[in-house]
Amino acid sequence: MNENVLGKITYTRGGGPISTYAGFKTVQRRKLVDEVLDQLQMLIGTGEYKSGDKLPAEPELMRLLGVGRSTIREAVKILVHAGLLEVRQGDGTYIRSSSTVMNGVRQTLAPHNYAQILEVRRILEIEVSGLAADRRSEEDLVRMRQYLNQRNEALDKGRYAEYVEADLSFHIAVAESCHNEVLLEMYKVVAEGLKAMLSQLILDTRHYEDNTAYHEAIFAAIQAGDSAEAKRQTICNLEAVAQIRIS
Repeated sequence: MNENVLGKITYTRGGGPISTYAGFKTVQRRKLVDEVLDQLQMLIGTGEYKSGDKLPAEPELMRLLGVGRSTIREAVKILVHAGLLEVRQGDGTYIRSSSTVMNGVRQTLAPHNYAQILEVRRILEIEVSGLAADRRSEEDLVRMRQYLNQRNEALDKGRYAEYVEADLSFHIAVAESCHNEVLLEMYKVVAEGLKAMLSQLILDTRHYEDNTAYHEAIFAAIQAGDSAEAKRQTICNLEAVAQIRIS
């Protein structure tokens, strides 16, 4: 058989039969999505399963891990965003990265591109937050608050793919409130690069730090029209993010 269907068939590696069910254990603690992410990353990162292997179907993953459909789907979404999995419509979900490929991804993101993305982000976001405090309209504030609420709720409930989307939408809404189309388009380019990077950071479930307080402070300063404070809180947020490393 040419195709390795992860969790469904038994085949031979290194001279002996290996059950593809090996390595799964029922989830019992911590946020369910965190635990599922840990287990799937372990199976991918150790090389137990290689690029091209197919994940079990949702019902089988639910049985193996002892979690619901929404938890499985959330874990798969964030792993897809991070580049470890690929969903093929009408076929299934496949592994894109074995341990070797994953190391390559990490080397690409950190320190080279990762540092460059943060550098450009810093240049743009500090100025963006200051201009937003000076120029924002009431409609801008409503939109920012909406995305910030979505971000906070998604993070609290472990809906990480939705969290990343809402986080970036909040920052884009801040850029939109500057009412400078050139600046907005420049920031959107940076935001696209941030999506994969943030998803990678979240995969380190035990060390990822929540920086909600900084986001709330940035919003409060923009709402108050305090340009200097908006810039200061933006710097605090960026410095906190800079301390996180993809490992």
